[in-house]
Amino acid sequence: MRSFIPALLLALAAASSQADTTLRFNIDLSAEIAAGRFDPARDRLGLRGGAAPLSWDRSVLAEPGDKPGRYRLRLTLPDDATGGQPLAYKFRIERGTGQDGSDGWEPGRNHAVVLNGGEVLVARVFGAPAEDVPVSRVGTIERMGLVPSTHVNPREVQVWLPPGYAEHPEARYPVLYLHDGQNVFDARAAGSEWQVDEAAQRGVSSGRLRPFIVVAVSSVDASRTDDYTPSVMTQPAERQGQAAQKHGGNVSAYARFLVEELKPTIDAHFRTRTGRADTAVGGSSFGGLASMWLALHRPETFGAALVVSPSVWWDDRFILRDAAATTPSPRPRLWVDMGAQEGDQAMQFARELNELLRRRGWGDETLRFTEDTTGRHDEGSWARRVPAMLDFLYRADGR
Repeated sequence: MRSFIPALLLALAAASSQADTTLRFNIDLSAEIAAGRFDPARDRLGLRGGAAPLSWDRSVLAEPGDKPGRYRLRLTLPDDATGGQPLAYKFRIERGTGQDGSDGWEPGRNHAVVLNGGEVLVARVFGAPAEDVPVSRVGTIERMGLVPSTHVNPREVQVWLPPGYAEHPEARYPVLYLHDGQNVFDARAAGSEWQVDEAAQRGVSSGRLRPFIVVAVSSVDASRTDDYTPSVMTQPAERQGQAAQKHGGNVSAYARFLVEELKPTIDAHFRTRTGRADTAVGGSSFGGLASMWLALHRPETFGAALVVSPSVWWDDRFILRDAAATTPSPRPRLWVDMGAQEGDQAMQFARELNELLRRRGWGDETLRFTEDTTGRHDEGSWARRVPAMLDFLYRADGR
């Protein structure tokens, strides 16, 4: 009993130290109403975001406020809901059935609010520019600017260098290429981030990880779907009278950019280990899909891939058919994961990918499959898994 009581007191103290944050939103839709973009008799205002009870797939609806054109919403979240990052969110006008998936959103990048306990009031106009979020960047990160390409749109590239890089000019390092690079090191673009620089800096400085280089390759909004998907997918028209939409299928061109243009540039500018065993690639969602394709079709370049929350659903699960018909040689090491809060179907498809890969010859030494019970489809969830991903790639003791 004596050993139980202190443990209980510690647990109660820890629980009492966790404060919730109550967000009070007061949003002015007067301009949208005057412009005919919002009909108070028909439309609703919804809030979407990157932490429960919010989601990017469905809205929490606001209520009309005390004044015409004003809408209000009150929401309480635990401070650890976003893993210590700002909460990324956006409001969306909900018009009911037949609404295009891209219609109704506030323009521009995501908004963000810090969860630090107490009550936070957010009072602003719908569509107001997002304010800058707190930016945390750790270690040496070099900006290469726009890297041109003859295969895809030029894109911004940033390079994180490990502790000791400048002090050891004779040393060479393995390289990890990450898609959606604008979200890898800071939260400026999406309101939250992967925190790869923090995790890598801690891991290398402590000696847990072998030193390595991270190359963050930004995506381009206008071509992201095309760049990261392996096949053309025809989507039916959202509304009667519209033509069906064809998207995707440009990942092979994006691969040529990575392999033929970007990698030689990185190898020329930094002290890298250039072989496949020392070159990895990773990304989430469509970026996870692209990483899986690169592992299957460019194994001579990429010896490992992080396939994070992959969009297996794309084109009637094209990637499953592709993996069943493709035998990469040499066989790359694969990290595959999915968050349980991303939906039952997403989890089932990820399990099918894992089972298929094992039937195709991947074993415990070459395949790590992870189900994150609290994981959602957002940067905060991926950030929580980054340390384990880096362990998989660069653990110093090889475990």
